[in-house]
Amino acid sequence: MQTNLFNYTTLSTRLEKSTRTLFVTLNRPDWNNSFRLEMLFELESLLAWCTTRVEINTIFFDSCTSHFSTGLELSNLSTLTANQLDKINTKLHKIIFAMMQLPQTVVVDLGHGTQTIASEFALGADIRIAAEEVEMSFNHCRYGLIPAAGGMSMLSTLVSPTFARSWVLTGDKLNAQTLKESGLVRTVYQEESKEEAISNLLNNIASQAPVQRIQSKLGLFETLRNQFENGIVTDRKIAKASMVSEDWKSRKEETAQTSFMPAKSMSYSVKLSLIKSEDITPIEH
Repeated sequence: MQTNLFNYTTLSTRLEKSTRTLFVTLNRPDWNNSFRLEMLFELESLLAWCTTRVEINTIFFDSCTSHFSTGLELSNLSTLTANQLDKINTKLHKIIFAMMQLPQTVVVDLGHGTQTIASEFALGADIRIAAEEVEMSFNHCRYGLIPAAGGMSMLSTLVSPTFARSWVLTGDKLNAQTLKESGLVRTVYQEESKEEAISNLLNNIASQAPVQRIQSKLGLFETLRNQFENGIVTDRKIAKASMVSEDWKSRKEETAQTSFMPAKSMSYSVKLSLIKSEDITPIEH
């Protein structure tokens, strides 16, 4: 039996009582399910509600389309200001951190793929699954950005730092085999067996003793808490420095070549930004 919940504008939610699973579906195909602030606020509200609902075993995130999400709305990227990007990264970082501490086991179905900050969102899950056709990218640098919501600090903790460096610095499309071998994805399914794979996973989670499952998740998180918290600080500092170039404003989704700021110009730009950001006290007459 399934029960519909909430009336969000960017998310569809339903509760499946047999496995006590809350299904959360990204439901803005007109945005390519990108993480606009509106969606992030709704996700934050939903997760806050979940913090005390220990009777729910699993939160299962999926999408109304074959691809989970593009993350950022790439066609509209050039219109975003540095403050807007910082707000998105900060809000997403908070959501990812919350997902890791919820009493429920969080599952994200990557479907056929993710990129930019949608790939970072998936890092907050306890378990990730994907279709055989999946292509996952941490391709922020391609768009003049950096993975500031966990794609540096958290990714390097969840998989081998060797994988993290290669994935972020090349922006490669990661296929099912690579994701499975790295340990980032637990289950790869074929479309015809998707429902069976999901059902088996949710039943396995539901069969665990609830108290011990929740406590185990808490223990697993606590072993990494310091690394995550320190990483957040570093990510924010690096993100702020990288935004000086405003390279994301010159990158179009369909453009193969873009004239980014030369690396040798970075030092001067950082100094200039510091001067501009200084508080100027008006002279009193």
